[in-house]
Amino acid sequence: MTRRMGAAAAGVAFAAISLGGGALAADLPVKAPQKTVDFNPFWAEADYLAWGVSGDKLPALVTTAPVGTPLALAGVLGQPTTTVLFGNSSVNKDWRSGGRITAGYWFDPQRSRGIEASFFGLENIGTGFAADTGTYPILMRPFLNVATGAQDALIAGFPGVATGSVNANETSRLLGAGALYRQDLGVWGNSRVSALIGYRYLRSSDTLWITDTASSIAFGTFIPTDNFKAASNFHGLDLGLTGEWRSGPWSLEWRGKVALGANLNTADISGSTTTIFGGTTTTTAGGFLSAPSNIGHFEQTRFAAVPEISLKAGYQVAPGWRLIAGYDVLYWTGVQRAGGLIDTGVNPTLVPGPGVGPVRPLPVFNTTNLLAQGFSFGVRYNY
Repeated sequence: MTRRMGAAAAGVAFAAISLGGGALAADLPVKAPQKTVDFNPFWAEADYLAWGVSGDKLPALVTTAPVGTPLALAGVLGQPTTTVLFGNSSVNKDWRSGGRITAGYWFDPQRSRGIEASFFGLENIGTGFAADTGTYPILMRPFLNVATGAQDALIAGFPGVATGSVNANETSRLLGAGALYRQDLGVWGNSRVSALIGYRYLRSSDTLWITDTASSIAFGTFIPTDNFKAASNFHGLDLGLTGEWRSGPWSLEWRGKVALGANLNTADISGSTTTIFGGTTTTTAGGFLSAPSNIGHFEQTRFAAVPEISLKAGYQVAPGWRLIAGYDVLYWTGVQRAGGLIDTGVNPTLVPGPGVGPVRPLPVFNTTNLLAQGFSFGVRYNY
C-alpha cells in the first residue's frame, strides 16, 4: 500500500510539474516584428536673397570745370576748378535681389551623414552715365600724360573749340555653387555639430564701356570708344563646421567655412576710334584708354581664399515644412574687376605714332577683395 501511495504521489507531482511548466511557457513574451521607421532622406530649400556687394572702384574718367577756366587747366585732375563727373568712386555697390536653391540627401535615419548641393545668383546690376555740352559746356577726359609726366585732359567739349558728349556704363554679375559632404562630430543636448568638406565655385564679372563724341569745324567728329571686360572664376576646396540647435518648432543653425583654391582671372580690352572729316569716315584700332599696347585677351591664375559665415533661424509651420530667415557674409580675395584693368597713363605722341617716350597705356591687373553680405528668406521642405 505504501508503494502504491508513493507511486500515486509521484504521478501527481509529475502531472503538476508538467502543467506548471506548460503554463510558464505559455506566459513567455513573443518578440514583436520591428516597426518600420518612416524616413525620407531628401530635403530642399529655396531662398530669396537681398545682398549688398562691394562695388568696382573706377579711376576718374570724366571731369568738368566752370566756364572761363583756361583750356590748359580745364578738367585736369589736381586743379581746384576740376570736378569729377564719373569715376573716382565705386559703382554697382547697391543692394540687389537674388535667389538660392539647396538640396540634400541623408544616408541614415539619424541624419548624421549626408550630402548637399547649392546654387545662388544675384541679379545683374548696372551704373550708367551720360553728359553733354548742353549741361556741361566743359567736358573732359582726364589722363596722365606720360610724355610730359603731368596730368592732362582730352577734350570732349569746350566752348569755342568743340561740342560733344560722353556716355558710359558698367554691368556687374555674381553667382556661385557648391557641393558638401556632412558628418556629425557630436551631440550636446539639443545641439549637434558636424564637419563639412566639399567643392566651392564662384564667378564675378564686370563689363565697362565708355565713349565720347567731340565735334568741331576744325577737326570734324572724333569718337573714341573703350571696352573693359573682367572676370574671376574661383575653384576651391571647402572646409568648415556647422551646428544646429532645436527646441520645439524653433531651430537655429550656424555655419562657418573657408574655401582655399585658385582664381582664374581673365581680361578683355578692346577699343576703336572713328573719325569723320570732310565726308570721309575712318575707323582705327584703339580708343582713348585702350590702344594696341594694351588691347587683347589676358589670363592670370592666383591663389585665393573665400571665408563665409551664415546664421539661420527656422520655425516649423507644418509637418515637413519650415520657414527660414538668415544672414550671410562672404569675403573673396584676389578678384579681378573692370576698374583694375584701366591704365590712365597715356602717351598722346603715339597717336597716330611713332611718337616718343614710354608706351602707354599698358595692360594692368590690379585685383581687389570682394565682400558680399545680406539677408535670406526662404522655406525648407523635408520630403
